[in-house]
Amino acid sequence: MNAKQLAREVGWLGIGIPGIFIGMVFSPVVLSIATILTVIVLILHPRTGVNRRWLTHLPDMLRSSLFWGLAGLYLVMLVSIWQTEDWSYLLERLRIKIPLLLLPIAWAGTWIITSAGGRRALLFRTLLCAFIGVVLAGVLVNYGLHFKEINALIVKGQAMPVPRNNHIRFSLLVALAAVIGVHSGLQYRKQWLLGLGGCLFVGLHLLAVRSGLATAYAGMGVVLLWRAVQQGRYRGLVIGLVGLCLLPLVAYLTVPTFRTKLQYMRYELLHRDATQDTADYSDTGRLTSIRLGLNVWQEHPLLGVGYGNLRQAMDEQYAEALPGTSGKRPHNQFVSALAAGGVVGCAITIGCFLLIGFGGSRWRDPLFFALWTVFVLSCLVENTLETSAGVTLFTLVMLLFGYPPYRKPG
Repeated sequence: MNAKQLAREVGWLGIGIPGIFIGMVFSPVVLSIATILTVIVLILHPRTGVNRRWLTHLPDMLRSSLFWGLAGLYLVMLVSIWQTEDWSYLLERLRIKIPLLLLPIAWAGTWIITSAGGRRALLFRTLLCAFIGVVLAGVLVNYGLHFKEINALIVKGQAMPVPRNNHIRFSLLVALAAVIGVHSGLQYRKQWLLGLGGCLFVGLHLLAVRSGLATAYAGMGVVLLWRAVQQGRYRGLVIGLVGLCLLPLVAYLTVPTFRTKLQYMRYELLHRDATQDTADYSDTGRLTSIRLGLNVWQEHPLLGVGYGNLRQAMDEQYAEALPGTSGKRPHNQFVSALAAGGVVGCAITIGCFLLIGFGGSRWRDPLFFALWTVFVLSCLVENTLETSAGVTLFTLVMLLFGYPPYRKPG
């Protein structure tokens, strides 16, 4: 690659990839434009038409377990296409999840290796953590300026205001950035980056989004465990795990939002009547959606109701169980796969996740495996891959921190 071509790609990807993260936080339009720009820059060349490096490495990508794990999550929707009645919904799902197919194909032409060592990886991780940190700081400043009003919302089971009011997606971003910051601070021995990751982790307790907190704790646990195994130093592991166990207790005693959210969860779960489920509360709403999703699967156990018919089937379940309540998809990615694709579709989905996490020895990279764990746990409590922001975030992070197909960890 000559210097001019490198400068061109650096410039455009320097807009495209940061634009994707900015769009996830602030604007779906920016997210879509930045994703398209990134794919175009990686595949096409202004003079030759096609990026020669992309052509050279495309066969390697097509043989990669990372590619087939990501693409499989998209292609599985075609397993039950013959059952489709609601074509508009199926086409919507195919459109929203297209990053699972396009980004891995385009990624064969990238020069970015963020999972490897070096100044490029350190710079990328620092900028990502700093961006999320600035946005989180703005959210917490707003909380401080409207302390009473926001606490009143949290008491009612609502969330702290965040950009685009998607507290689950934002907390997932903060969790990912916290894990990246802490691991990178330890890896590069940068105390300031370690401190930034720690601040993001602490800030999650102020946000008090339980799914984000659970995934962050799991990711931190993986980082501590792998570093202890790699270095053969288990004293630090014990200290770190004890700290992770004590931190929720400290947060409960000192952080009003964290304490209020746990008290609300305790009230809701202990006073929940399983025979009178409603969608008025977050936890009972999630449990109800999962229960009704399992009902759909029990009626179509082998091949499911069809990915294009899931919305229709869930609407019927809600109309029967909770008349007057709008239907929702199951708040669990794997239950959604089970209801839509049956045992076959769910098995393919789980296989794809395992292929992404363990194929090509990627599990040996502590940071990649920690980020993969964050996403898997997120999929257990949310439909992470059913929104454009969620599916693009998952695909891009797995590609950024997974090794290129022509290299392996270690």
